[in-house]
Amino acid sequence: MKLTFRGWKREVKPHTHKVTPVAFSNGNYRVQGADAPVHWNNSRSALGRVTNLGLSGSFLIEFEFEPEELRSWLEQYAKESPADALRMMAGVQVEATIALSSGANGNEAQLQRVA
Repeated sequence: MKLTFRGWKREVKPHTHKVTPVAFSNGNYRVQGADAPVHWNNSRSALGRVTNLGLSGSFLIEFEFEPEELRSWLEQYAKESPADALRMMAGVQVEATIALSSGANGNEAQLQRVA
């Protein structure tokens, strides 16, 4: 995951920081591999560390997730709330099917593989 902080009233310089995943076990926080994706520890939170962060003021924050991180969240959500996760995935599947069938993002070939 990457976080980008942009000044709220004016942007002098965007500050982009990679979030390093952290695991909590035996009462301790342990940093995982620097290039590893963040894994969600439950359906609403993930742990990570940002280094060399020195900001003051108000900022717009952009969260950039890797596909593995989104999958990790969805899997965790499905474990904790399976019925809600199925309802969500069913709605998203309909939207994805419509987008693929209309040729959105040039994914016509992907639709044929899915069907």
